[in-house]
Amino acid sequence: VDDYNMVNFIPLDLRKESSIQYVLSNIDNCIQYGEDADVKVRDFIPEDDD
Repeated sequence: VDDYNMVNFIPLDLRKESSIQYVLSNIDNCIQYGEDADVKVRDFIPEDDD
């Protein structure tokens, strides 16, 4: 396990929302959440600055 960096420890402070978001983003990255999601493309007409 030590040779292949299969374990990673991330500090978590439950009082800080940024800490929770950081941990959740690392979890999403590890499990590749949303990788297979379809990209939604919306057609739009750009506004004229006239």
